[in-house]
Amino acid sequence: MQGFSFQGEASEHYQLLAKSSNSGLLNDDNSILVYTDSLHGTWVNRVGMVDGWEPDWWPAAVACVVIASLLLGFLTASTLVKSQMHRELVERMVPKSAIRKLERNQTVVDKFNIVSVFFADIVGYSGAAGSINPAQVMAVLNDLYTELDKIATRHGVYKVETVGNRYMVCAGAPVPETGRDAAKRVSLFALDAMSYIDNKFLTKEGDKILIRAGVASGPAVGGVVGKACPRWVLFGSTVDIASAMEKSSSKSRIQCDEVTSRLLGDSDMTFVLDRRADGVDIKGRGKASSYWIEKAACSMECFELKKGSVVLDPCGHILSEAMAKVHNLNVCPICRSKVEGRVTWTRDFPASKYADGADSDMEAGNTEGERTLTDVSG
Repeated sequence: MQGFSFQGEASEHYQLLAKSSNSGLLNDDNSILVYTDSLHGTWVNRVGMVDGWEPDWWPAAVACVVIASLLLGFLTASTLVKSQMHRELVERMVPKSAIRKLERNQTVVDKFNIVSVFFADIVGYSGAAGSINPAQVMAVLNDLYTELDKIATRHGVYKVETVGNRYMVCAGAPVPETGRDAAKRVSLFALDAMSYIDNKFLTKEGDKILIRAGVASGPAVGGVVGKACPRWVLFGSTVDIASAMEKSSSKSRIQCDEVTSRLLGDSDMTFVLDRRADGVDIKGRGKASSYWIEKAACSMECFELKKGSVVLDPCGHILSEAMAKVHNLNVCPICRSKVEGRVTWTRDFPASKYADGADSDMEAGNTEGERTLTDVSG
């Protein structure tokens, strides 16, 4: 025991008052000093356990806690992953804005001033008519729609539904945008999808399929109908017109209505449209003007391959010298695919000659077809 002066410093040390018989077994490793203030000074007590502070069961308890923590962490992570996967699946079926309303038990009905709607339907098959069974039809549709979904994601259009052979996407809903941007986005998707099906897609049996497509623009209403298997859908005359454009279209062609043609004419890209001479009969509306969407480019100069033109690899789209400086990112402005390289032509090269397969002299190493290859994959 020790006393303290008024200044708080030890003034006098007292003799040891008491100790236990085993006090000599305690040291700084297995005990602690406990200070207790009193009226007569501060008592100093050494308290401890001869065998140390850790009981025999302590290592086993630590191991159990660690194992339990790992299991709890795994279960928590698994729950979070499953919850995120479930949410992503729901978001593929229903827009995020609609999900928030459904979570609040609200009716999902949204009006859109201008949307562009695309319909496509399979109308031809190169294999024998009776050689494909329902299971093969399902496999073909799954392969086809999986690829179309990838193209839709690249172009930022929203997949509305697939009913049988029909495939439907839209732009301008569920996220509103200007009519020009919506029409441009859907039309570029339509051209890209048609090009892929005509030139690349084959069934597992090696057969080709043919589709026809239609596009229309105008106001529409979007919403979720029902509680069981909810699905976001579009309603309105614009959807009916787009469906009519598809049904009256031709194999491997894209037909659009008058509104879409005007919106494309105001777009920041150049679309080549061919007016359909006979028009289209739309139920309840009579005769209506329609146009074939033939091709698109950043400008009129991008339709011709000439000196200074840049060909994007691997999609093959052409950019004029001026547009190549504007669109210098490694994403094609037309098909939105990744650009792995750019081929710059250093001599005049007529587009008609290129279309007839005149690029064979480059493949053969002809020095007259001089070119410069820039790798942009990095």
